[in-house]
Amino acid sequence: MASLDAKPEFQGLKNFRKYVRAMPNSADEAIAQSLQVLGVPEEGAVDFLHRQLLSIRGWAGHVQYLVRENSMAEQKDDSLIEFLAIRLAYDTALLAQFESPSLREFWGPKTTSDSSPSRAVLIRFLWQLAHEKAWQRHLFGQLLAAEAPPAETRPSAQAVFCIDVRSEVFRSNLESASATIQTMGFAGFFGMAIEYIPFGQHTGNTQCPVLLNPAYKIRAIPTGASKSDIAEAWKEQRHNKRLQFSWNSFKSSAISCFSFVETAGIAFAPKLFKNSFVPSSKKSTCSHDFSPTLDTGDKNTTGIPLADRIALAAGALSHMGLKKNFARLVLICGHGSETTNNPYGAGLDCGACGGHPGEANARVAAAILNDPEVRNAIIEKGITIPGDTHFLAGLHNTTTDDVTLYRKETLPESHKNDLADLEETLATAGKTARLERAVSIGLDPSSATLEKQVRTKAHDWAEVRPEWGLAGNAAFIAAPRARTKHAKLNGRVFLHDYNHASDIDEATLELIIVAPMVVASWINLQYFASTVNNAVFGSGNKVTHNVTGTLGVCQGNVGDLQTGLPMQSVHDGQKWIHEPLRLHVMIEAPRASITAILERHPGVRDLVTNGWVLLFALEDEGQTIHPIK
Repeated sequence: MASLDAKPEFQGLKNFRKYVRAMPNSADEAIAQSLQVLGVPEEGAVDFLHRQLLSIRGWAGHVQYLVRENSMAEQKDDSLIEFLAIRLAYDTALLAQFESPSLREFWGPKTTSDSSPSRAVLIRFLWQLAHEKAWQRHLFGQLLAAEAPPAETRPSAQAVFCIDVRSEVFRSNLESASATIQTMGFAGFFGMAIEYIPFGQHTGNTQCPVLLNPAYKIRAIPTGASKSDIAEAWKEQRHNKRLQFSWNSFKSSAISCFSFVETAGIAFAPKLFKNSFVPSSKKSTCSHDFSPTLDTGDKNTTGIPLADRIALAAGALSHMGLKKNFARLVLICGHGSETTNNPYGAGLDCGACGGHPGEANARVAAAILNDPEVRNAIIEKGITIPGDTHFLAGLHNTTTDDVTLYRKETLPESHKNDLADLEETLATAGKTARLERAVSIGLDPSSATLEKQVRTKAHDWAEVRPEWGLAGNAAFIAAPRARTKHAKLNGRVFLHDYNHASDIDEATLELIIVAPMVVASWINLQYFASTVNNAVFGSGNKVTHNVTGTLGVCQGNVGDLQTGLPMQSVHDGQKWIHEPLRLHVMIEAPRASITAILERHPGVRDLVTNGWVLLFALEDEGQTIHPIK
């Protein structure tokens, strides 16, 4: 394509097409030739090539994402190397035309023999350490003041939430609303690594952490419909989706978009006016009722075989620490954000579900745990679920703090009062959570219309801060809930329930360290980097973002794909909302056990030894805190 495209020559790069045609066809050979032309010494090649990719970090990052996706499917992909070869071709063509000593210096080595940080950098790092020490003292003080756990009694209900920092706020309000409800924190995909296929689609979303590949395909089937009705509805849904796809393609394609705006743009004026001044309350999360397909006949069908359902149920309950003392109602509550016109919507949904709402995972988990065959089988694994225990799926809307419960009609009549009590308590917790968040999202907690204002922000197409997402995150704690229950954590902590005493083989401890801890560190570093240098690691002003294909956003109509978070995600227009603190990871387990697991996982160990996360072990019933380096 470059050997045919005359645009670079119109812009002043003479004979570029001829130059490209003369280059080697192999990317490796083209890179080697470019390094030789630019005079880059062999010892400086790695640093030089890295800097070249960082000069177009957004596009390079997208290419590397595709490479990684293919590598997880065991497919070789040299796209990043090819992309680098293309990048260097323009530089060498520039040098060929404008050869001069001053221009050649542009590609010269950027390193010196003295790699020691400057005094200014050391001073800034010292202030960073002081800031983190202050946060540590505050957090440690609250943990060391924890009360002894109460005597174990059967809870009126149990609610399992994601470890997300926003769930921590809702959990504390739910526990305040009812002293008899027990809440737990677990990775929001609930151990169900699935591809969820919405009704009317052939492919679906990956509903699990990016560290995993989905093991099963789960298709949504409308509840209570006959096979003929489902088939008819499927045809209608597919027809509507084809029409919508064709219409969207016509509106946004490079050929027709301008003529579309000129001829039909005025017709959208009423809709634009309505969206601006009378916004609808349409939810972005999936709200239709469906049943997940769990039964499977062969490898080509969707579903999960019975043996695998048994293993998933036992694994999920064991890692949750929920192997005894089940309540009559157990809520598996995923989370998702409700926003409109928001290219960063995935960043507000569940990270453990691949940037999607956790509703499908919660539904699948509840369906499996309600399966009589599964319950009977896991008795052999030391888990006995009482006959009067029923699992219920729900979704926590993190923008409005409403909780939606699914398939309530499947509850037996004997549980109607339990359900009514749970719904009332969830509503109370949602109201107090909205009050707690009001000031941070620019609302007056005393306003009589607060509830309406919160919901309006959720479906206002012009709202740049519908919620704060995970801004403020600073710590990850894996410990019994009694250790943190009375602490005021202010939505800054990822909370994972963990009891080392019941983790005999330390399989759960290892899972926590290599999976949710790592994902939490990624989230923390994304917010950290987007705060300390938004121009480089963030994505600038959200108002002027331009969605580019389905890949990402550019600032305006030109330039690199933007990485990281927009300024509006970490700053309220007057002050920073996110404090750039490295993630403080606190695990209630012996130091020796944690260290042994780190030694088995060098990549995770590097996060700790290189200071990307600060790791601490809680010992002596949480009364002693030891740093691990």
